Amino acid sequence: MTSPNPSIRHISSKRVNAVSFDRQSLLDRESPQQDYSGITNSLSPRSFSSPPTKNIAPALHRHLVDTADVESVVYRSTPTVHHSSSLHYVNPPPPGSDSTSPSGDYNEGYSDYMPATTRHLENLEWNDILPYYLPCMSWIKEYNFRYFVGDLIGGLTLVFFQLPLSLSYATTLAKVPVLSGLLSLGVTPLIYAVFGSVPQMVVGPEGPISLIVGQAVEPLLHHSNKKHLDPLEFVVAITFVSGASLLGFGLGRFGFLDNVLSASLLKGFISGVGIVMVINASIVVCGLEKLLQEIADDPNEMDIHSPFDKVRFFIHHYQETNPLTFKISMTGFVIIMALRIFKKYADKRPDKRFRNAAYIPEILLVVSISTYLCSKLRWDLDGISIIGKIKNDGSVKLYNPFSKKILPLYKTLSTSGFLCAMLGFFESTTASKSLGSTYDLPISSNRELVALGFINIVASSFGGLPSFGGYGRSKINAMSAKTTMSGAIMGICTLFTVFFLLDYLYFVPECMLSVITAVIGISLIEEAPYELYFHWQSGGYNELITFAVTVMTTLFFSMEGGIAVGLVYSLIRVIRHSAESRIQILGRYPGSNTFLDADIPDASLLHLQLLNSQLNVFADGNFTHLNTHVLEEIEGCLIIKIPEPLTFTNSSDLRTRLQRVEMYGSTKAHPASKRSRSPAMTKYIIFDLHGMTDIDSSAAKILTELLTSYKRRNIHSFFVRVNKNARLRIRLRKTGIVQMLLDDLEDVKYFEAQKRSVFSRMRGRRSFSEISAEYNEEEIANIPVDLDDTAEIYDLIESNEEPYFNHISDALKVIDFYEVNECTRTSEYLEVDQMERRSSLPEDILV
Repeated sequence: MTSPNPSIRHISSKRVNAVSFDRQSLLDRESPQQDYSGITNSLSPRSFSSPPTKNIAPALHRHLVDTADVESVVYRSTPTVHHSSSLHYVNPPPPGSDSTSPSGDYNEGYSDYMPATTRHLENLEWNDILPYYLPCMSWIKEYNFRYFVGDLIGGLTLVFFQLPLSLSYATTLAKVPVLSGLLSLGVTPLIYAVFGSVPQMVVGPEGPISLIVGQAVEPLLHHSNKKHLDPLEFVVAITFVSGASLLGFGLGRFGFLDNVLSASLLKGFISGVGIVMVINASIVVCGLEKLLQEIADDPNEMDIHSPFDKVRFFIHHYQETNPLTFKISMTGFVIIMALRIFKKYADKRPDKRFRNAAYIPEILLVVSISTYLCSKLRWDLDGISIIGKIKNDGSVKLYNPFSKKILPLYKTLSTSGFLCAMLGFFESTTASKSLGSTYDLPISSNRELVALGFINIVASSFGGLPSFGGYGRSKINAMSAKTTMSGAIMGICTLFTVFFLLDYLYFVPECMLSVITAVIGISLIEEAPYELYFHWQSGGYNELITFAVTVMTTLFFSMEGGIAVGLVYSLIRVIRHSAESRIQILGRYPGSNTFLDADIPDASLLHLQLLNSQLNVFADGNFTHLNTHVLEEIEGCLIIKIPEPLTFTNSSDLRTRLQRVEMYGSTKAHPASKRSRSPAMTKYIIFDLHGMTDIDSSAAKILTELLTSYKRRNIHSFFVRVNKNARLRIRLRKTGIVQMLLDDLEDVKYFEAQKRSVFSRMRGRRSFSEISAEYNEEEIANIPVDLDDTAEIYDLIESNEEPYFNHISDALKVIDFYEVNECTRTSEYLEVDQMERRSSLPEDILV
């Protein structure tokens, strides 16, 4: 028996279905493997002519009476005292020992342990606190020669890869002196070795971050000579803003921000940055950088600001390419790409000999060979741009981020610094989570924020580029490294190069550094097609739009604009999702006390019938397919389930959807539809709040206004299965909602019925368990229930201070009792009034 979508709901005047239930089969069970096939899905209604036995736990009495709305019920026949000899331990403790006492670091060999419940820092020992905030303390005690060998191999390998990259990032991307990239690569890994929590992570300059620095610094460079500014002072401002932002977010525990931005936004921005890197590198590879600078400085020529403008420039002037520069660059590019393809092929080979191919430093080989050839053949005399003399007197200059010369720069460069912080954090988080899942590491985003913030604040004092973790180099490092000491070894080798080997970088061709930039840019782009294909195949059009918007804005405007537009679109998606209320209107499956979401329209998912034996009957996560059957709407009642916390974002939508439910009986109806439910059909509203684990003050205000509106329209409200969260219940009480619920119970004569109850007079405010202890079952069973018409609704709420029902059927019993008694009284009053009127009329009229 199926119905159209959404399902047709018959109006049922029968509010509570009395389904018999045999308790004895549960009470007498000896093992959890007993067959429950003969058990129906509902317990008998609350009737004291057949009282529960003492063997049922008194605290569960209310749950045992009617499980129609209960998610799970636990039964037990007799109280059980557990002894270690009666328990099934994985490794039983030796005789005479205390099984609850810990043995060893992790209670190894025992089946029980003491859960850690310490929440406050002051309750912990210093030897527990220090390794958390100084992660180096967790491995330094166990450090040995074997670890050092692995770290040494990883550190030296990274030097060969990262030194040429840092030169390329500083020269071709950030447009700053080489020292900025080298100092960043040398100083920050030393700091991360102390504060970093991911052993395999390696920090240093990143291509996308360096490109952001370059786009921010490049327009200011031609003014630096007039203002007597060192170009590194621009880097100091950007790196300090980046570090301070990350440190503030870490101390404020904003690590959850990495969950806000979608992977498609990050992938789109990375792909856009990769395309920009290829475009910028192409101009240097062709030897057109000087021509580009001349046209950009000439006001009569074309404006060149965005990456797309550079593409236009390249199309118009590619004929002026320097042949020697192009040949050198393409040769280096082909060699690097060929070696990379070989390394990928070798990595997939099962032979262990091929695995060492990952250590081939193809970038270092190409840069070293090109530098040697440039010095021998003097390509610099043929128009090839080289790094040239690096100003360094053997000492490192320290910068004060709060000096009078640097402070004015923060206004101009703060946006770029913050953008570097955000992008770098997301890149580092992606890398740390990938490493954490691979090596089963506990990753704390807040600790990583603190570490990244601190290393960048220190790097700003040296004029270093912003440094973050990179997945590629960290993956190479993880092949041999054991701790963060490998990064420190890389940093020490880099500083050695800064102090003693800078003269050997004189003949490094800049076009070869641009080739490295192009190779890195291509590596950033190469994952995008797979990502796009996956989202296209899965119908993720929002992800595709996010990706496209971010890439196009980056190309046609700027990287700041790309990340800003993509971020705004992602936040709109998040806000739209969180602002949508997910309330459900519940309908009853005929002949039962099982209530199901009536608005799920897909009738083709599952075709299972309602089982007669089921203890877990109220979760429509388990039985959402049951709405394909005809469901009942109870006369005069709307039953609403709120399965989520209420906040200022979704509470306004809750009001709109409740109005729609009142008018149409469904949350899916279009607002332009004709009204299908008359106002008279809503006399009672029952809210199932089991999933509402929290409510903020704004949402509480809207909920209060809703209840006030219902009260004004003579609609009574009831709360069912309110979550046990203490803060939630306190807020419901302080906002006056509890008092409104008490007033509604007073209006339906609930408390009046409690006062005249036989059981109330008998027990004198004692609990049911106390009565059970004083009277035997026979005495309780012999109470004439027919003399007490309030037995069915006796003691259904938690307490007078918390007037919440445990089951929907309990609230329906109160409504049913009120309806029956009020109708009887009303009919009696009408009969008496009619008789009085007839008696007051003249007899001749009556005749």
